[in-house]
Amino acid sequence: MNRSVLIITPYFAPQSHAAVFRAYKLAKYLPRYGWKPYVLTVDRNYLYNEDPTLLEDLSSEVEVFTARYIEPSIRGIRMALGGRNRTFYALKAENGHKGEPAERPSRIANAVHMCYEYLSDRWLRTPDAYWTWRRPALAVARRLIRQHDIPLVFTSADPYTSHLIGLDLQRDGCRWVSDLRDPHAYNAHTASPYYPVYARQLAAERAAVRSADAVTVAAEAIAMIVTDMHGQYCSDRLHFIPTGLDEELIPEPAPNPSPYPYLVFSGEYLDAYGADFLEIFSHAIRNPALQNSGHKLLIIGRLDVNGRLQPVLRDLGLTGKVELIDHMPQRELYRLLLGAAAGVILSTRLFQWWCLYAKMVDYIALRKPVVALVPDPSEARTRLTKARLGVFLDGDREAATNKLVSFLSGQVKLPEPDEAECRRYLASSQVSAFVKVFENVVGDRLPTT
Repeated sequence: MNRSVLIITPYFAPQSHAAVFRAYKLAKYLPRYGWKPYVLTVDRNYLYNEDPTLLEDLSSEVEVFTARYIEPSIRGIRMALGGRNRTFYALKAENGHKGEPAERPSRIANAVHMCYEYLSDRWLRTPDAYWTWRRPALAVARRLIRQHDIPLVFTSADPYTSHLIGLDLQRDGCRWVSDLRDPHAYNAHTASPYYPVYARQLAAERAAVRSADAVTVAAEAIAMIVTDMHGQYCSDRLHFIPTGLDEELIPEPAPNPSPYPYLVFSGEYLDAYGADFLEIFSHAIRNPALQNSGHKLLIIGRLDVNGRLQPVLRDLGLTGKVELIDHMPQRELYRLLLGAAAGVILSTRLFQWWCLYAKMVDYIALRKPVVALVPDPSEARTRLTKARLGVFLDGDREAATNKLVSFLSGQVKLPEPDEAECRRYLASSQVSAFVKVFENVVGDRLPTT
């Protein structure tokens, strides 16, 4: 029997966002360990940026299949009936995004939107927006498993629907590894506020944690949370495997380095982050020690989201000191990270203590210092401390500002990074750890050598 695995996720190339890359890198590197990856994903991406080069970078050994997905929305139904392509990627290509905040809708339009969202959240996204993909995905998955004698299924969640597909295929006789990128039923941002919907979400996550042959998590704190929530008492089935940076995409240093020192925040700037870090940065660059240094902050991510920061930046006097840059391919992002003075994590001192941020993984793998406004304790703080790369903006506003000034002016020198810990955040290390889990789960089904 071949060493093969069916990777099931609605988030895969050419989509290009944080939720894609854990499964993508797994598929990309598995053939080097003697495993054959089959990928099952959606046939249409409604919500995200795309990077066609991601598919081009996969070897011919990675076979990607799709199952029909109709978004349970007015847009999805219209498009299914032959209407205009109104996906995010198509509209962006058609109109572009200048990063300006959207105009405030009228009261009537806002009321209609709120009613639509209420109905969608309560009835059309149960347990999530991918429930319409479940049946087509199962049909394709069963055909692939039968044709290629695939012994193992790997599901990546969110969405909760991934758990349900994995459970169905396990009942058919497959072994199942369930991967949790976040503790979704624990997190208010990914769990429904409506109890009937939440009950189904909770049941799906509990089934994955209790029933899967192995459970992998993207942060050690997630293992603690699911143990508390779902009664996972067998620690041998829980495996912390951090997502890794794709080392093949690390470019050569730029021939013309930036004329000014800069920090990089990569991702979407969520409302929950508040303005704390921006206020600290604003005060820091006005300090006499930095006034002539030319330091800037680059915020790299979707301009339709991050463009909402522009009024805040104007109010803080940061126009010209903060650059908003649209989402870019991984290779280009890595080039900017290599030239940065530091990466930035700014989740505030109260938000997402359990999160090992996708871009923080890139910073660690590239051995970059990380200026961090994070909770104490938190998963991010633990990992940055172990890697010896954290610059923590603790204390009140004045204390945090002084720490940032000391770091940016060169008064504070970090110790040498922990090389072994930094290597742990490479894609090759990630996939090697997954292979050990896979071989343990299907060991009795693998051929003897």
